[in-house]
Amino acid sequence: MKLLVQPDDGIKPLLAAINKAKKNIRILIFRFDRFEIQKALVAAVERGVTVQALIAYTNRGEEKNLRKLEMQLLERGITVSRTANDLVRYHGKMMIVDDKELYLFAYNYTHMDIDLSRSFGVAIRTASTVKEAIELFEADSHRVAFK
Repeated sequence: MKLLVQPDDGIKPLLAAINKAKKNIRILIFRFDRFEIQKALVAAVERGVTVQALIAYTNRGEEKNLRKLEMQLLERGITVSRTANDLVRYHGKMMIVDDKELYLFAYNYTHMDIDLSRSFGVAIRTASTVKEAIELFEADSHRVAFK
């Protein structure tokens, strides 16, 4: 396990994870304004990596931005799903690379959270934890109960 501390570590660990992906990337998004991450995800698709984005249904007044992001990602070959609206919010921020590494963030994919705030994330390679995170992502993507 590796601790990622913001703003010290910045965006580099996220970009490195996306850039090293060989097979697939699953990314759960609550807030997003980092073009560099979007560009890296598109580049991953262009090199044959399957990219799935699960985007929050709502995030307090920014639904318009979320829907715009969905369309931008879809246009660039990224599979997009939207969380259900059965809960007040789906607040998770995570990324799973090649079914082997889970990046779990307390921060959003935003300039304010990554560059201007103290926050943290963890990179986890424990197979059982990664497997469970994949199961959660898939359940939320398909809007079925998570067990």
